[in-house]
Amino acid sequence: MSTKITVIGAGSADFGPLIIHDVFLSDVLANFPIEFMLMDINAKSLKDKVAHCQYLAEKLGRKNIKVSSTTNLHEALNNTNFVITAIEIKRFHYWSMDFHIPRKYGFKQIYGENGGPGGIFHALRNFSPMLEIARTMEQVCPDALLMNFTNPRTKTL
Repeated sequence: MSTKITVIGAGSADFGPLIIHDVFLSDVLANFPIEFMLMDINAKSLKDKVAHCQYLAEKLGRKNIKVSSTTNLHEALNNTNFVITAIEIKRFHYWSMDFHIPRKYGFKQIYGENGGPGGIFHALRNFSPMLEIARTMEQVCPDALLMNFTNPRTKTL
């Protein structure tokens, strides 16, 4: 029986390749059959990440990892054992607003996406999709472990 690992937000340019490499380079995971499910709402980016996974599997000889992908949350989470999240809503567009709008009104805003007034709005944007993920997990994989990398992490857990 294989272990299913689902990555939500796998199409990310930053997070996606990092978690993919972690899974494929893990000596521990090399000893077990793994169903590696990549999920993202961006189908084009998702396709690129699947191709990268196939390249790594061939190059590293990881025949134990079966890669699949979907843009459907329910399909991605169905019967999964581990869920890894790193999602963003229009990251660069809103991140810029989170930084500049507080400054415009006289608030000190740290340069970063997780603190200050901008960090609060960043968290508020991510609450709804994170709740959707959690509620879907309750339905289709209630025993799965969630590992959250969605920023701001301390607020979206």
